[in-house]
Amino acid sequence: MKSSELRMEKLHIKNMVCRRCIMTVENICKDLGIVDAQVSLGYVIFAEKQDPSILDEFYRLLRAVGFEPLQSHELVLLERIKASIRFYARHRASNSKYKLSSYVESAVNLDFRYASRMFSSLEGRTIQSYLMSQRIEYVKELLSDGELTLAGIADTVGFSSVAHLSRAFRKSQGMTISEFRNTGLRTGIDEL
Repeated sequence: MKSSELRMEKLHIKNMVCRRCIMTVENICKDLGIVDAQVSLGYVIFAEKQDPSILDEFYRLLRAVGFEPLQSHELVLLERIKASIRFYARHRASNSKYKLSSYVESAVNLDFRYASRMFSSLEGRTIQSYLMSQRIEYVKELLSDGELTLAGIADTVGFSSVAHLSRAFRKSQGMTISEFRNTGLRTGIDEL
């Protein structure tokens, strides 16, 4: 194949959130005989343009394990916004000097008003609502770990008090923190 026929191709993938996700996509590439694929969180870069039948099978296998290939520019931006919000929710202490709007603007290089409108139109909810779901999921993770007190969890996740945390948790989950501790149910990140 001539070098002029080679073309790097980047495919964004929704729901990749950890090292195991990267290994899963690497294994799919290997099983399909796709060589020289560079897999990172949220995307894969193919060293050359792939045959459409191989890509169709790649998409099918991605969907079979809970991933979703993203092909439109808006969906790629949406995933970048979500990733920045997830990071912001989990790293509150290091981001406390930034308001969410400033953080999202710098992380995705978009005007926050534009990002907010696009997010709402594609997701059917606000960025603030998504942030709260991420914060509550982080609370559930910390509760499951059992290493922090409720006051420590409230402080870590950015709630002003244990009472504020308890109200937000009950409103979001339809159960108290004690009830959650008894059930231990958590939500997959792709379901948030």
